[in-house]
Amino acid sequence: MKKIIFVRHGKTTWNLAKKFQGANADSPLLLSPEYLEDYAALANYLQLFKIDSIYSSPISRAKKTAELITKSHKNLKQQPINTLPELAELSFGDWEGCFKDEILAKYPTEFKSFSLRKDDPTLQAFNIENFQQARLRFCNGIKKITTNLVDGQTALVVSHGAISQLGIKQLTTNENLGGLANLSLSVCTLRNEKYLLERYNETGFLKHPIIAQENTSIL
Repeated sequence: MKKIIFVRHGKTTWNLAKKFQGANADSPLLLSPEYLEDYAALANYLQLFKIDSIYSSPISRAKKTAELITKSHKNLKQQPINTLPELAELSFGDWEGCFKDEILAKYPTEFKSFSLRKDDPTLQAFNIENFQQARLRFCNGIKKITTNLVDGQTALVVSHGAISQLGIKQLTTNENLGGLANLSLSVCTLRNEKYLLERYNETGFLKHPIIAQENTSIL
């Protein structure tokens, strides 16, 4: 048995402003006291698991989240953070840097398809990454991670809302999974070549779970 713990990055300035980030746009993490308390709470909760390796998306908001977690976790301070390009966020194409309300007003039908993660051909006009291809990309990254684990080991994966949602759906064949909150925790177990979903989008351990849930990953 091998275990993967998925964590979505912390809330950023663009998350707060409801702007699309995606794969090629980024913004700083919010680091006021209440947000730092949640990083510490997540790190404390992760002490329930024996984490053998840490992986992150190469995008700054995810890497910085991984660094803040390890800094607050008494057993992970010296653990290296490995970056994998396959863990990067879905590319939102021409919508990156745009406000959600702006896109919703201009393209309501396309936005609905996007928010439901449906591969609508009309999304190609905006250069949005194909959802099925993105799923497979993410899963290829997870396969690399599990290949490096031995039986009984656990890896922590810090990534993004849209790509993690799509990837976990693909891994578990469960299409009924909603969006992911900032700093949420999800757990999959790999047993007999099958991924079993143990937890999904948990935030109850945070000091301020409502703050995290305000930006469940439509963006």
